[in-house]
Amino acid sequence: MHAIIILLSSSLVSFVGSLQLGPVNLFVVDTTLNESKKSAYLVAFGGVIPESIYCALAVFSGSYFLNKPVVFFVFKIILIVTLATLGTIYLLKKTKPVILNRQQNSAVFSKSKHFFKGFTLASFNPQLLPFWLFILVYFKSTKLLELTSNLDKLAFILGAAVGAFFLLISIIATINQFKTRILTYLNNKYYFKALGIMFIAISLQQVVTLL
Repeated sequence: MHAIIILLSSSLVSFVGSLQLGPVNLFVVDTTLNESKKSAYLVAFGGVIPESIYCALAVFSGSYFLNKPVVFFVFKIILIVTLATLGTIYLLKKTKPVILNRQQNSAVFSKSKHFFKGFTLASFNPQLLPFWLFILVYFKSTKLLELTSNLDKLAFILGAAVGAFFLLISIIATINQFKTRILTYLNNKYYFKALGIMFIAISLQQVVTLL
């Protein structure tokens, strides 16, 4: 019963923590609009795995990483370069006419590409580790949520992925429901430029945190 409470609490924290505008969220929205719901699920699945990995690092190696700030710095630099590059690509991307109700070509569909897209962006997010370190400290300070067994630790780590994935599939379901209307209004005229600006804005926000 205690492990279930840990799982539900960790899932809720992960869901709320993932509400912020981030690269994985943006890619999920973009993939849902311009490709398919199936492709977006793969991006989401790839994006939540690093959530559990960083959560596990916080549980089992938190003290080590707290003494290695250079690790956070390197990952943040990689993330900034990646986001700025993606933003530039989208800004320079040519507009194209909207294709409503198009079918995904199974011959061209690449599972690994979409999975890797989500996994890579989430992997270089340096905020995940300190975030889960903070949550871990809070859980340990609360008797009801204290991790007292390996099962509790497993529930805590699993909850990190469950909460983030639930948020992403909620985004996919919402965007997919209004996909035709959204694409009709966007008409792809400013869509890629807006997406590029958002990626660059996130990269600049990461630069500010380094100063």
